Amino acid sequence: MHYADIVIKSSSIFTAETLDTIEGAVVISGKEIERVCSAEEAQRFVGPNTQVLECGDRLVCPGFNDAHTHFIQNGVMKDASYTLSLEGITSKEDALSAIRKFADEHPDNKWIAGCDFNFDEWEEQPTKEMLDEAVPDRPAYFASWDMHIGWMNSKALESIGYTKDTPDPEGGVIVRDEDGNPTGIGKEPPVNDPVWGMANLAANMDRALGNVISEALSYGVTATGCVWPYGGIPEDDNIRVFQTFEKEGKLPIRVSCFLKMEPGLANPKKYEPLMRSEHLRFAGLKQITDGVCEAHTGYLTEPYADDPTTCGEPAIKYDDLYAMVEEADANGYPVRLHAIGNGAVKQALDVFEAVQKKNGPKRLRNAIEHIESCRPEDIGRFTELGVVPSMQPIHSVLNVDGYPKLLGEKWRPYMWPIKSIVDTGAVMAFGTDAPVWNLNPMEGIYAAVTRRQPWDGYPEGGFVPEQRITVAQALQAYTYGSAYVESFEDRIGTLHAGKLADVVVMDKNLLDASPDEILHAKALYTLIDGKVAYQAEGVDLSK
Repeated sequence: MHYADIVIKSSSIFTAETLDTIEGAVVISGKEIERVCSAEEAQRFVGPNTQVLECGDRLVCPGFNDAHTHFIQNGVMKDASYTLSLEGITSKEDALSAIRKFADEHPDNKWIAGCDFNFDEWEEQPTKEMLDEAVPDRPAYFASWDMHIGWMNSKALESIGYTKDTPDPEGGVIVRDEDGNPTGIGKEPPVNDPVWGMANLAANMDRALGNVISEALSYGVTATGCVWPYGGIPEDDNIRVFQTFEKEGKLPIRVSCFLKMEPGLANPKKYEPLMRSEHLRFAGLKQITDGVCEAHTGYLTEPYADDPTTCGEPAIKYDDLYAMVEEADANGYPVRLHAIGNGAVKQALDVFEAVQKKNGPKRLRNAIEHIESCRPEDIGRFTELGVVPSMQPIHSVLNVDGYPKLLGEKWRPYMWPIKSIVDTGAVMAFGTDAPVWNLNPMEGIYAAVTRRQPWDGYPEGGFVPEQRITVAQALQAYTYGSAYVESFEDRIGTLHAGKLADVVVMDKNLLDASPDEILHAKALYTLIDGKVAYQAEGVDLSK
C-alpha cells in the first residue's frame, strides 16, 4: 500500500465524463490521477505527507482548456507597457489623444502598437495621416477589436513596403484613396499580419508570455489550443518562443499547436517530431476560409441584409480548400477551419465530406471554428461527419443588436446555434479566441447559459435564448470537448484514473449557482501534473 500525494475531497466533483456531479475524492499520485472514489476509500491513501484538500461542496473539475487562442499574441496585447488598448474609446479625438500620450510615455518602444480600435462612430474613415500626427517618429499599428482591420501610419507602411504598386494579397484588401495610394487601413489578416508581426516581435516576450500564463492559471485554465494565425508573428518564431519557455521550465500549462495549413505541409512535417511532449505538442492544422460579417467578408449563402450587393467571398475557393484538406488528411493531420458565415460553414462541411468519401473516414478530429451562423440543414452534419464544432460562446453576445441587421431577422434563430448542434450529439469544444476576449472561462460559461453580456446582463431575455445550454454542458465543452478537438482526451479533459492530474477547485458549486454567481466565481486551486500551480491568496483548504 502506498500513500497519495494529494487527496481532494468534495461533495461536488464534476468528472466531465457525464453531466452529473458525484460525492467523493480525487486521489493523486505523482502527476496522474490514481482514482476517483468515495471519501472513505480515499482515506486509505492518506499518509503523514499527503495533502488533503477539504473542499466541502465547492466544485472540483478538470482544468479548463481554452480550445482556441492566439496565445503569444494574447500575451503581447495584454502587456500594458507595450500594447495600448483603445477599448471604450469611440471618438477620433480621444483615440488620437490616447495614442499620443502612450507614445510619449514609452519612448523606448520601437513600435507603438495597440488593439481594440473601433471607429464605427467616427464621421470619417481613419487615415495614415491622422496616425502620423500622433506618432510621427516610429511605426505604429492598431488592430480593430475583432482583429480583422488594421490601422497603420506612414512609417508602418514603409516598414512593410506597402505602396501604390503593391497588389492586394489573396484574402485581404489594402484600402486605397482615389489615386490608388494606401490610406493606412488594411482588411483581413493577409494584409495586416505582416505589419502586426513586426510590431509584436519587438515586444518583451518573456514578460508578455509570462504574464498571460499566470493569468491563465489564476482562472483555472491548464491547457490551450494555440491556433494560427499568431498576430503576424512568423510561425517559426511563435514555436521558438514556446520551445524556449518549455526548455527553461516556464511553460506549466499545456499547449497544443495548430499550424498554418499550406500546400506541401512543410512546417507540420518539420515540427511534428519536435513537439511531442505533454506540455508542447503538435496537434493539427488551421486555415481561415472567410472573414467577419461586420466587415462583410464573412461568406454567406444569401446577400447581406444591410448590403444586398454582396454575400461576401470565401477566402479560399472550394477546389483549393479541398486540395489542402485532402493532403492533410492523407498525412493524418486533423484540420480546423475558420468559418463564420453560413456559406463558409457549408463549404467546410462539404470539403470534409468529399475528403472522407475519397480517403475513407479516419476519425481525425477535424473541426470548424466560430460558426456564427449555420443553415438549419447543416446543423446535423457535424455529427454525421464527425466534425467538431469549436465555438466561443462569449462571441454570441458581443454584437447582439448589430448582428441581426447584418444578416437579417430570418437568420436570427441560427446565430451561434450552440444548443441546436449540441442536441445532435456533437462533441462541442469551447474557447475564447483570446485576445479577442480574455481567458476567464466564467464569462464564456455565463454567456452560454444566459446568452447575455457579462458586463451588463443585456439583453434581459438573452440573445436567441433558445440556444442556451446548461452549466454542465458548458463545463463539459470547456474540458472534455476541448481535449477532444486537440486529440488529447486520452490524457486530459476528464477526471479519470490514469489521466494527468490537471484539476481546478472553484470557490462554489457552479451547477447550483445563479448566473451572476457563476460570472463572479473564482478558481481557488489550479493543479497541473499533480502540483499546485496556483493558489488563491488567503485560501487554505488543507486539512
